[in-house]
Amino acid sequence: MVAIYTSNYPTAHTQSNGVVIREGQQSQSIAFSNDNGLTWTQYEGNPVIESPPAQYADQYQQFRDPFVFWYAPTSKWIMVASLAMEHILLIYSSDNLKNWTLQSQFGPENARFGQWECPSLFPLYVDGNTKTQKWVVLLGINPGGIITASGTQYIVGSFNGTTFVPDPSDVYDPTQIPAGSTVFQDFESISSSFEELGWNATGDFSGLGPQNASTVQVWNIMGYLGTGVLTTYLFGDIATGTITSPTFTITKQYISFLIAGGYYPYNPATAGTPNDNQVSFSLVIGGQIVHSQTGTDTEDLVWRNWNVAGWMGQQAYFVVTDVNTGPFAHIHVDEIIFSDSPKDEANWFDFGPDLYAAATYNGLDNNHRTVIGWMNNWGYGQNIPTSPWRSAMSVPRTLALKTINNKVRLVQQPVSSLSSLYTSPLYSHQFSSLRAGETAINVPAPYNARMKFTVQFTRGSGTQFGVILRSNTTDTQETVVGYDFLGQNVFVDRFKSGDNSFVDWQPNPYPGRFIATLPTKSTDCITLNIFLDWSSVEVFDGQGQAVITSQIFPLDDSAQVKLFSVGGTTKSVTVSVNGIKSAWT
Repeated sequence: MVAIYTSNYPTAHTQSNGVVIREGQQSQSIAFSNDNGLTWTQYEGNPVIESPPAQYADQYQQFRDPFVFWYAPTSKWIMVASLAMEHILLIYSSDNLKNWTLQSQFGPENARFGQWECPSLFPLYVDGNTKTQKWVVLLGINPGGIITASGTQYIVGSFNGTTFVPDPSDVYDPTQIPAGSTVFQDFESISSSFEELGWNATGDFSGLGPQNASTVQVWNIMGYLGTGVLTTYLFGDIATGTITSPTFTITKQYISFLIAGGYYPYNPATAGTPNDNQVSFSLVIGGQIVHSQTGTDTEDLVWRNWNVAGWMGQQAYFVVTDVNTGPFAHIHVDEIIFSDSPKDEANWFDFGPDLYAAATYNGLDNNHRTVIGWMNNWGYGQNIPTSPWRSAMSVPRTLALKTINNKVRLVQQPVSSLSSLYTSPLYSHQFSSLRAGETAINVPAPYNARMKFTVQFTRGSGTQFGVILRSNTTDTQETVVGYDFLGQNVFVDRFKSGDNSFVDWQPNPYPGRFIATLPTKSTDCITLNIFLDWSSVEVFDGQGQAVITSQIFPLDDSAQVKLFSVGGTTKSVTVSVNGIKSAWT
């Protein structure tokens, strides 16, 4: 057995084999075992790849995470390693695992923030067709994830044994907007006030207007288009108030925009109260906030989008709200566009905050690829309130490539063998029409805290449907999982899911409501598979394209389970609940 790993050298020294090591150097090494892994011997010629190539010589402290597989067509071992801060993957080949030749590099592409870590490169058949194969790069990003801090993206393409080439449809140019888009506001009129642009500003923003992004005195704003940007960083982080757009009619399916700043999300339970600390950009329809976005704790503007097809023809407006004077309490917004397709930044593997360092396993055929992720986030991972360990791994997931709306997407579902841990059904019921409000579900302990909850439903007269998990008798703790028929998204809301006091700094990256866009028709039957395991929730839609992974930390007595339907009925609701037994007994 051969182990291939990154050596991290804390001190400078010269090895017994004569290799000169620098302080903080990262190199790729191997070890071998002749007793099936019981004992290991480090190879005397380590490191087998001492440093990055010459053009990246200064990156010797950020060179790590080898992923190695056998490529049969050329009878070579292939290694993919990351130049973390350069957002580049280096691809090497070898005959013997000891001598490596650099073949090519890939990147930067799509989400180009923070560090690129833990890459995988693997083949999958498209739609299960053994005659159609594509390759997938899967890699972690920290910071720069879809919520804040850690995240995971994927890119589909081809690989010939030396070079990975992304499919053109999987590469997103942040400077290009979708064809047929209407630009609602680009904030290029930096000599005009908001009022002169038809917007209304209150508080410290009254009488002011868009700013030249290059002159905003905060770190280094990146990713804006043109010159101007809406920003609430005008007198440092002490400025507060609102900036409201003119009213407009929704005529296209998507609203996309660039956004950056601190992570202070809109929380409907505290909005307008003394506990309100939001710094947000929101869409208001019928007097209600129906979509809201905050920054990702960076100054890099990134594309975000909202599906608004459910409000076609209705009147709406935007409001920027900054009521916070704390650290990083500002927001930047640019290039608001209306279009019939979303402006994407990347292919996100998971739309929740807690799936990182996803590792895939080689050795199965090309129609079977298993992945396990670290179910945590570097934004708070070292502080979560668990004992005697911190962090868990996700359930093992099976990956596949599936054509959805004419685009090949990486989808995932829990491995089928997980069913060996299921109890017999603990609850099963069909509702031809579920009434508005909440409906209690009786799941016996301890399985009310560890269960597989499967629900199928179609739209009735209601606007949202879902399940409330780990709820207490006073509703002060709960985790809400559901589907928004108007916003066309699966969501997980953990604003009240339990302890978040373990984060004692601001912005607090833990609370939030996380969405994964999932367009449906009014007659579609929607499936959600929800895996609850004490302090984690993993949500998969029926096809595995909308996946959200989230940690939660409720009290032990928060164990109620309830269905809910908002604004009216939900039709053809079928619920099935299985307990999940321990994998350790």
